Amino acid sequence: MTSPSLDVAPAPETQPVPPGDGELEFLWLELTNRCNLRCVHCYSDSDPSSGHRDLLTTADYEDVLRQAAGLGCRRVQFIGGEPQLHRDFLALVDRARELEFEFIEVFSNLTFLSEDTLRYAADHGIRFATSVYSDEPSEHDAITTVSSSHARTARNLERLVSHGVETRAGLIVIDQDRATVERTGRWLYRLGVRNVRISEVREFGRGEDLLGRDAQMSGLCGHCWQGKLCVIPDGSALACVMSREWPVGNVLDTSLAEIIGSAELHDVRRTVYESVWLPRVAPTACGPHHCPQCCEPDYQVCIPDDTGCPQSCSPPIIARCEPDPT
Repeated sequence: MTSPSLDVAPAPETQPVPPGDGELEFLWLELTNRCNLRCVHCYSDSDPSSGHRDLLTTADYEDVLRQAAGLGCRRVQFIGGEPQLHRDFLALVDRARELEFEFIEVFSNLTFLSEDTLRYAADHGIRFATSVYSDEPSEHDAITTVSSSHARTARNLERLVSHGVETRAGLIVIDQDRATVERTGRWLYRLGVRNVRISEVREFGRGEDLLGRDAQMSGLCGHCWQGKLCVIPDGSALACVMSREWPVGNVLDTSLAEIIGSAELHDVRRTVYESVWLPRVAPTACGPHHCPQCCEPDYQVCIPDDTGCPQSCSPPIIARCEPDPT
């Protein structure tokens, strides 16, 4: 006599759940899509006339900051477009400070910097970051498509450094040769910028046309599963500033807590973790959970974020620009 068959549900497939899922540790706030430059590779497709996409009001941004602080987030970066073009830019930075964000950074092209902003940053520990393409003005300006952009950015980097404002630069490689990259790194070091990273152009925004391929998740650096979220000017929430193809909600109709806990964000984070992050991480002498940044020199970094990896076996280093011994 045979035993009766039993309908038993199969065991669920084991899936690695990204650490940081359901958390908010780092917030990008894109204050405007408008920019005074029109860089050939811009991932947000910004230019002087792209502000028509800006839907969030100052009150909306303040509300997002309040919600983020209430969820325990203490790290925020203001980004664009050019964030300083927002009419209430400095008031929003001040609001983040009032809400006790511990890390406040502005990612700007630094072609302009008011005395009020400079003084406020110096007095309150506000950090700045920018992108640089070459030490040669004509090469840099060819990428921004605006003449004198190199001179103005260099001048404002010097002003920030001289006032003791913590400042970093991302050196975006488009078609520059190695000699240009190394020379530019040394030039930035001489300006006083001690944190310089290298990244390559990616297939997002105008980068799609530049590289001749459509946006794909493999173009992300892979860090955006780690408790990060971006809110852009139309209210869309993204796992990363570059992941506009994969929105996970909108703050105009959904609370930040709901977005953070949503299946949409969970799925995007898990996909990034499994398809972008894990394939790039292999056990080495650093251990089974090393950070690719410290062990793989060619690993793609996230220039806008640059918060590093908590599991790194040493300080994250992509390009260390040592002083020119001569």
